[in-house]
Amino acid sequence: MFVDRKRELRILHSAYKALKEGHKVNIAVIGPRRVGKTELLLKFKEEADGVVPYLNLQRIGSVDSFIFAYARELLYELSRVKKLNVERIHLLNWDDLLILAAKLGVDEEIKAIKNGTLETLFEAQERILEKLGEKAIFILDEFQEVKNLPRFLEVMRAITEKEKRVAYFISGSAVSMMEEILSPEKPFFGQFRRIYLPGLPKEDTFELARSILENSGVAYSHSALEAVYRLTGGHPFYVHAVCRRVVEEGFERIGKKEVEYAFLTELLTETGEIYMHLDYVFNESLSRAYKGAVHREILLTLAKEEGLRLSEIARRLGKPSGEVSNYLKFLLRTDLIVRENGRYYFVDKLMRFWLAKTYLGITGLELRRERLREELIKELEEKFLKAKTELGLTGEAWVRERLGRVLGLEFKPYRRGDMEFDGVALGDTPHVLEVKWRSRPASYKDVKEFAEKVREEFGSAKMFFFSKAGFTEKALQLCQELGVKPITKEELR
Repeated sequence: MFVDRKRELRILHSAYKALKEGHKVNIAVIGPRRVGKTELLLKFKEEADGVVPYLNLQRIGSVDSFIFAYARELLYELSRVKKLNVERIHLLNWDDLLILAAKLGVDEEIKAIKNGTLETLFEAQERILEKLGEKAIFILDEFQEVKNLPRFLEVMRAITEKEKRVAYFISGSAVSMMEEILSPEKPFFGQFRRIYLPGLPKEDTFELARSILENSGVAYSHSALEAVYRLTGGHPFYVHAVCRRVVEEGFERIGKKEVEYAFLTELLTETGEIYMHLDYVFNESLSRAYKGAVHREILLTLAKEEGLRLSEIARRLGKPSGEVSNYLKFLLRTDLIVRENGRYYFVDKLMRFWLAKTYLGITGLELRRERLREELIKELEEKFLKAKTELGLTGEAWVRERLGRVLGLEFKPYRRGDMEFDGVALGDTPHVLEVKWRSRPASYKDVKEFAEKVREEFGSAKMFFFSKAGFTEKALQLCQELGVKPITKEELR
């Protein structure tokens, strides 16, 4: 299910072009599940003319299996480019790889990889590419899974930063884990340009919905397209599911009410694709939890009443705050919830609504009652769609991505010694970003301290200050005096 991500595809092709010209650029594609990360990477692979191995790390259980699978994909792609008639399904073991390696003239390197370690794999890869006169983009999908492989990040970082013939495109659905892997205190900090995949903008959502409906001969009103966007948030998987449901229901012409019916059916009945997707994400996220039942109880509590503090959650569960704190720490790593100003919220507004309602056992027959649909949609829009967090992205990451898109720059977290900034885009003139993702307005003091830090670190720079809750009057006056550009959430939507 590929949707037209022209900007992101352009970035990927630009990185490949840079590699061929001797400038290595690694890219991390980050976003919630089913938003189109894999499809984007495979579309690039389809369009690229060269060696582009692809490996999904969810299918890898150990370091040994990673080494074999990695070597197999590399050799297969090289054999394809060198016009050897090889089928991937025939590369089942090391003997098969050694036969293919001999045909390519790299059997010594593959023997070394077979008998070696992770270090051997990455070192031999460079020699293989050099011997065959090729450069490669290696795609590693669901990259957060490497956290289950001992020493992987440290080994890969130490070896691959020296490589000149291979760059990496990695992707991850566990947003918080990917952010942690790429954070300042981790080996890969500063090594990857990040692309965040949120939901589609309104016009792209309209275009996707139109294409599905028109191909199936379904007429639609503008209010129908507006409803698709409003309810799905532009998430391409949700858009596909709702439009397919409309087609399956046999509607010849749809408006707002038909879209609402299709959406609720997809979301709240067990035959719905959105239902099955959320059910998988929910249960898979909790699969590693030692106290799964307690974690589930916490999530059900938050589904009914979001924005609770630790003490309030503990009181509702009848458990000590210290014990509940440990459960919440696990849940924060699953990307199901986030903490903001000491309160806990669901990341995905539809996940919260789904969880709150599916335990009521609403049936498809009941959803045919227009009054019930109206009540559910009203509740969804008034209580759930006004969520305090953005789908799948932390506040700072969301601001960096959106401002970078507006300015045509790439903002990254910055740390040097004790000096830290939420986002910096280096170039002829540094662009420096401060993010205040909190419920009170930015103050005069906040702006003053930010400007002083920027001047201490960079001397002269373009300064941007984002405040989710706006600015005090004195803060805005100081921004004007110091040349700081104040930004609010509405400006980045």
